[in-house]
Amino acid sequence: MSEVELRGIVQSYTVIRVPGQQLAAEGPFVLLLVELDDGRRVLGRFNGSEPPPISSRVMAQTRENATPSFRIAEETP
Repeated sequence: MSEVELRGIVQSYTVIRVPGQQLAAEGPFVLLLVELDDGRRVLGRFNGSEPPPISSRVMAQTRENATPSFRIAEETP
């Protein structure tokens, strides 16, 4: 599978404090709703313990059809 770069703006977030059994060892974690630059909206995890501010620019490198793991974007597109 090929790697894709995703860039967009945080629309919303939630903190998953008690995850399901598959992710029990990984909680708590931040789940983001991101509107990508091409208009699509995706859910993904955030690489940080505190949620980023709404409207923050974020980016992720991920495999196709995998859950993205976003971080704050260093530069604007």
